[in-house]
This record gives sequence, C-alpha cells and structure tokens, in this order.
Amino acid sequence: MSILSFIYRHGIWISIPAFIVFVVLLILCITGVVRTMRQARLLSVPLLDQQEVEFTEEGRVVLAMEGPFLSRRFAKLEYELIGPDGMMVESRPALFRARSSSFTKAKMELRIYHISAPGRHVFQIRNLEGEKPSDAEHRMVFTRPHLGRSLLYVIGIVFAGMFTVGSIVLFFLRLASEGNGV
Repeated sequence: MSILSFIYRHGIWISIPAFIVFVVLLILCITGVVRTMRQARLLSVPLLDQQEVEFTEEGRVVLAMEGPFLSRRFAKLEYELIGPDGMMVESRPALFRARSSSFTKAKMELRIYHISAPGRHVFQIRNLEGEKPSDAEHRMVFTRPHLGRSLLYVIGIVFAGMFTVGSIVLFFLRLASEGNGV
C-alpha cells in the first residue's frame, strides 16, 4: 500500500511524464500494427475464375478476401492454388480468421498455403458464377502470416490506452484534491 499512497501523494508529478510516455507507446503500437499489415501484403489480384500469380520465395502464404463492407460475393467460393510443378499446393483453412475493416472495406483471412517452390502458380476460384458489376471492388490478397505480431501490437494499444487514461484520471484527482486542501 505504500507504493499506491506514494503514487497518490505525488500524482501530479507522476501523471504528466506517465501520460507522455504512454501516448508515445500508443502511437508506436498503432503505427507498428499499420506497418505490419502493409509489409505483410505480397500481392493482390482481381476476382477471376483463373489467373497466374508469382511467388518469389517459399514458405507460408495467407489468402484473404477484400471487398466492400458486408459483401456476400465471397460466399460459397472455393480456392485452389496449383504450383509450378502442376501439383495442388498444400493448404488448410485459417484457424483464427483475422479480420480488419474500415468504413468502406473489409478484409478476412481464408486459407493458409505452404509454397514449397517459388515461381508462377495458377490460382483458381470455383463457384464464382460469372462476372458481376461489383467485382472491380473485390480482391483476393496474398500476405505473409502476421497475426501474432498484430495481436501483440493490439494488446500494446489496449494497455497503453488504459494507462494513458489512468494518468489523466490521476492528474485530475490530485488536482481536485489539492484544490480542496487534501
């Protein structure tokens, strides 16, 4: 309890530097998650039945859909990726479908592919049922896996935000109590 009473007694002098430190951490976490999302993006392709895509390195690749918010265009679609050797690329559904959205666009992870050999691959979408006028607004996006790093940044944003608000509350509590002579 002596630590808490020390913090309360010196709240004005503690809350100001704490506020500055946590606002800086908040900004660093927000820019970190945005930078992680941008760096993870490998390529984006239009919504077509079949097309060629090129991967320059081997490893895991995440397939995500991107389109207008609340779009139903991706419902019941099936995806296949055929490697340069003509064999289907090993894949699995994304266990935790990371989602991100803005006011107009939404993005959701669908499948994780294991690219064993760099080169040109054939990407196929089944059950597309022809072209629709809104297809220009829809994209298929291939990214590097980034869910773990993004989650760490989000946790950092939550804690930095909590401590920023806490430092503001501490400042005004001490300011109000000093005005009352406490």
